[in-house]
Amino acid sequence: MRGVGVEKRGLPYPEVRSKLVPKGMSLEEIKAWRTAEAEAARPSSYEAFCRAHGFCVACKSEGVTHNDNGVGYKVVGLDGDTQLFEQCPVCGGTGKFPMS
Repeated sequence: MRGVGVEKRGLPYPEVRSKLVPKGMSLEEIKAWRTAEAEAARPSSYEAFCRAHGFCVACKSEGVTHNDNGVGYKVVGLDGDTQLFEQCPVCGGTGKFPMS
């Protein structure tokens, strides 16, 4: 049984993977976009790319919170033997840039 509050914040890994937002562009296309933006003197960071294409910068459009060291995801509990990972507090686990 999930702990108090965990059902709202925690996702099992298969669900985490199913929520990944496809970028719709190859790495080469992302690099080309960033190069074109830089040449046009516009913001061209990966964060700028994410914002321009509607991806959550906080979680790298993965919908879950990364560990502080950047390796893996934050575990918030267990559902039986299944680890639950913390949903991104910025996008609510959608991987999409939150629109206000």
